[in-house]
Amino acid sequence: MIQPRIRHPHCQRAGSLCLLGMMLLLTGCQGPRIVPLMPTPALYSEVGVSPLDHIPEAEQWKPRKVYYATTRARASDLQTINYTNTPGERISVGLALIGFGNDTMSWSDLQEVSKETERLEPVDLSIAGLLEAGTVTSLRDEVAASGPVAWLVNDLNQSIRTSRDQDLLIYVHGAKVNFYNACAFAAQLDHFMGRDMTSMAFSWPTRQNIFAYVSGADVKRGYGAAEDLSSLLELLAAYSEARRIHLVAWSAGSRVVTTAISDLRQRYPDLSPEELSARFRIGTFYFAASEIHRKEFIPRIPDLEAVSQRVVVTASSNDAALKHARLFMGGGTRIGQLAGGLSDAEREILMNAERLEVIDLSLGSEERGFDITGHRYWFDHPWASTDLILAIRTDQDPAQRGQAKGPWHILWGLPTDYPDRLRNMAEEDRVFREPPK
Repeated sequence: MIQPRIRHPHCQRAGSLCLLGMMLLLTGCQGPRIVPLMPTPALYSEVGVSPLDHIPEAEQWKPRKVYYATTRARASDLQTINYTNTPGERISVGLALIGFGNDTMSWSDLQEVSKETERLEPVDLSIAGLLEAGTVTSLRDEVAASGPVAWLVNDLNQSIRTSRDQDLLIYVHGAKVNFYNACAFAAQLDHFMGRDMTSMAFSWPTRQNIFAYVSGADVKRGYGAAEDLSSLLELLAAYSEARRIHLVAWSAGSRVVTTAISDLRQRYPDLSPEELSARFRIGTFYFAASEIHRKEFIPRIPDLEAVSQRVVVTASSNDAALKHARLFMGGGTRIGQLAGGLSDAEREILMNAERLEVIDLSLGSEERGFDITGHRYWFDHPWASTDLILAIRTDQDPAQRGQAKGPWHILWGLPTDYPDRLRNMAEEDRVFREPPK
């Protein structure tokens, strides 16, 4: 059996509760497409436990906090808080309260559906409250005694101190989504990690229009937001109490993250990889179904490895969105795909990589009898989402996470007996280890 770890109280101070109460007055419509709770990862469904089983009765509260930083412009409606698709001249920071299910859903209901493979009805996620701490012109500004950045850091640190896992998870979304989507995804990733850590969404101003991305306009917006993300990471490294900071980037969000880390490396050219790692405390970079050119990503692998403990890239041979991106946007193969034709320089970088893990989700598909396909596999497929959770929540290498070795030292896949391996991990209590100090 999985033995989930007992949590310390999360957000129990009166001040935090008062702020959350104020949020009910500040809700706004967050876009037309509702995000349902992702399918239950195999980590729970195969073993028959819920990510919520270990949470004490006093902390069984359905909504979940998500901190945010967004480069989207604030909507003009003064009665509500919302963020548009337009790039803002200032950066907004705050806290979103994400609701799980409708008013009739109880905690025990949520606990049950979070371990089921099939649900009778979708569990929709909503913004139940939104508190904007304020706006700043740059996240590189020093933390003052008061102001929105100081509020963000102070409240974030309170959350980190009282969380069972004192790591911070940052989610960076892809193209064609809104602010609500970014916060909802950060919340459900946090939910299936046992609600044990603190989460944050970084939302950049993409539009809900594929043509805005294919034309290159939103690609430019993503690169424009990268400097703000690198400044956020620098701010969190300097002032947060997070033991480690993890980043999950989906699709076009990989462009934002990769460029941000390259920017960080350029700011500190004289620091060694050991000094960079100690300074920024980055745990895992997880690049899911990434829409970034291979020729752009591979040369930056040394930078990514220099500031982190692990770089994970997932790929599927049958990701239609990436195939279309290559066809209509040019630039060659994306890293979310696997294809031949590596240059000698690219091959040398990959062969010398020490902290890179490439998870080929199509590897072994003939033996399994099915492929793991699509652009949303990393949260839609229970096997793929399980590896993401284990990679963030543990210090285990791919073999310890139940994966099978591929033909390269960096290449791994999910074997036919993957569910059995998960059950063995649970029986040996190797699912959620204590994070390294």
